[in-house]
Amino acid sequence: MLDMGSDPDSDCFSTIFNTLSNNNNNKIQRRFTDQQITSLETIFQFESKLEPRKKLQVAKDLGLQPRQVAIWFQNKRARWKSKQLEKDYNELRASYDSLSSSYDVLLSENQSLTQQLNKLHKLMEKKAKSSNSGLNTNNSTEEKVSDADSIMKPEYMEHDLNDWDDLECNQLLDGDTSNQWLDFWS
Repeated sequence: MLDMGSDPDSDCFSTIFNTLSNNNNNKIQRRFTDQQITSLETIFQFESKLEPRKKLQVAKDLGLQPRQVAIWFQNKRARWKSKQLEKDYNELRASYDSLSSSYDVLLSENQSLTQQLNKLHKLMEKKAKSSNSGLNTNNSTEEKVSDADSIMKPEYMEHDLNDWDDLECNQLLDGDTSNQWLDFWS
């Protein structure tokens, strides 16, 4: 182990160490008083960047160097910009999350409606096949359609039975017309 006390260079080392520790203590001290910070904050609310004359005037009024005022404003602008970016990011993130959840709901609703539409198409195909297999009588398809037309109520006559492809699912599932459809199919 080295003996620092007997070496003449150890005195130099201890002097340098003491000087460095004193400088570290000086860095902990605040450079601005609370009143100066309050004044600078108030000025920053109105002007984020000072003109050279205004900077000199503020420095003189607060008892600071113009360079100190300039650096304080520069640092404040950087902190403000960071906070603004964080705020904007949080707003965008919330908006994205909301849109994403809405998209998921719409996607599941779309899938559900697509499944319902497929079921309806299959049901229509089964009914069409069963009605086609029952045509062994002497009546033609056209005669059966004309017979069905004579039985149908007048308000249903405006729709051509061959135009099933033009119907949209919202017309089939619309709550206002559900009674009409039930009357039609019964």
